[in-house]
Amino acid sequence: MPEVRKNPVIAAVFSFLVWGLGEMYAAVTNLKIAVGMVLFVGWMVYLFIAPFFIKNILFVVAILLVVGVPLAFDAFRDAKAYNMQIKLKEIERKRVGNICPACGAKLEGNPRFCPQCGKKLVW
Repeated sequence: MPEVRKNPVIAAVFSFLVWGLGEMYAAVTNLKIAVGMVLFVGWMVYLFIAPFFIKNILFVVAILLVVGVPLAFDAFRDAKAYNMQIKLKEIERKRVGNICPACGAKLEGNPRFCPQCGKKLVW
């Protein structure tokens, strides 16, 4: 079954509205998922603390924009990188004719695995 591609625009919107959500959606690496979780917790703390300590609503909105815009660009780039990884994996998996891409053995019929090396041929 092919892997699902991530929409870069959705990742950017998620990350702009809720810090870290776009990084968790794009999920390029485990480190990025962890960064997304930390940003999400920071966003929740900021939304809880900001009304008590910052009286000017424009300053609150400015902080949300200053942090949200770079995170949106980052999530957009991460989703595009994730999609590129999937595309490269799909190209790698395709086999040419009736030859195993791993060992070069001739294949008869439409096997799921190479009879020589055992490489999975379909996904």
